[in-house]
Amino acid sequence: MAKVKSGADGSISGMIGPVVFYKLNGKSYARTAPKERDKNSWSDGQLNYRKKVSKLAAFWRQVTPLPIRQIWNLAAEQMSGYNLFLKTNLPAFSADGLEIDPEWLHFSSGKLPLPHKLKAIRIVGDPNNIEVTWQDDSDIGLALSNDEMTMVIAHEGKFTAPIATGIVRKQQTAAITLPSGIGEIQGIYLYFASDIRMLYSQDQYFAL
Repeated sequence: MAKVKSGADGSISGMIGPVVFYKLNGKSYARTAPKERDKNSWSDGQLNYRKKVSKLAAFWRQVTPLPIRQIWNLAAEQMSGYNLFLKTNLPAFSADGLEIDPEWLHFSSGKLPLPHKLKAIRIVGDPNNIEVTWQDDSDIGLALSNDEMTMVIAHEGKFTAPIATGIVRKQQTAAITLPSGIGEIQGIYLYFASDIRMLYSQDQYFAL
């Protein structure tokens, strides 16, 4: 059943026959309602795809912290942050959704550019510290000298909440001390955020 909302736009929401009316980012849209299908008619590929999407949706709800969700909500334009996250990260999940390839996974997205030649390696003889280098591209496009590097750590199949490093774009080099007590660390995701946290870059994964 559809409802007519009072107000200047007199918008409609809900379903009329096979058409669903809805609003997204202040704009009204209509789409055909999905048809119910007999589960027995699904192929193995379709069943696996549903499992894959279900696992990714659970990852968004149960694993992805609120600050990460806010990044995707800011990055999304023609869809919700949730849908943009799913679209971007589907390739990271195996066909049945049970395995995750960390190199294909992304925790950040946005218009802020990553600096050129960003690299992160363990310091020889001091595996708890990471040496990070990059080229300063401040004031090119949206990049600013005080954009801050942020880190997410992959450890034993888990992922930390975003960690502010205090490192800014203009530095071009820095050392990051990895936290103790979280078990074996497989890698880190690095991305940059503007000082008012309204612009973010895509992240880059470094296996360690």
